[in-house]
Amino acid sequence: MKKVLTIVVIVAIILVVVFFVAFNSLNKEKTSISANAFNSTMKEKGYVMTDTTNQFAQYGSYMTKSYAAQKTGYQIEFYELSSEENAIGMYNTNKSKFESQKSNSSTSSTASMKNYSTFSLTTNGKYKYLSRINNTLVYVDVDENYKDTVKDIMKEIGY
Repeated sequence: MKKVLTIVVIVAIILVVVFFVAFNSLNKEKTSISANAFNSTMKEKGYVMTDTTNQFAQYGSYMTKSYAAQKTGYQIEFYELSSEENAIGMYNTNKSKFESQKSNSSTSSTASMKNYSTFSLTTNGKYKYLSRINNTLVYVDVDENYKDTVKDIMKEIGY
């Protein structure tokens, strides 16, 4: 009886430790990059960069800087906003827009942790991805053919 109780206690302790370690590793903060760092990194990767900040002039100081990184067939957009609240608002607006385009055969995932949120959706031959860290946001709406390429780039830049 003592052996069974000892084994149960050891298993319970191991499970608690594993859960604690897994939760802490998932609940870490991410480090955002600046718009200028995004611009430099994507140029190095062969993307044609366009400063799109002026397209948002009507929003005043809401948008600090924005870039579109383009390769044949797709683009990745990066936004640096004046505050985290503005980035959260932009993330939520675009997430709702993407969700309204879901079909019956869609796949999606969402994650929200300390200082970041991500959303991905594959639907109707399109791959849609949002990632917000602090006051920055990455926006992707591309043909599904570019999904793996985009995922690799996002992993490389930490988004």
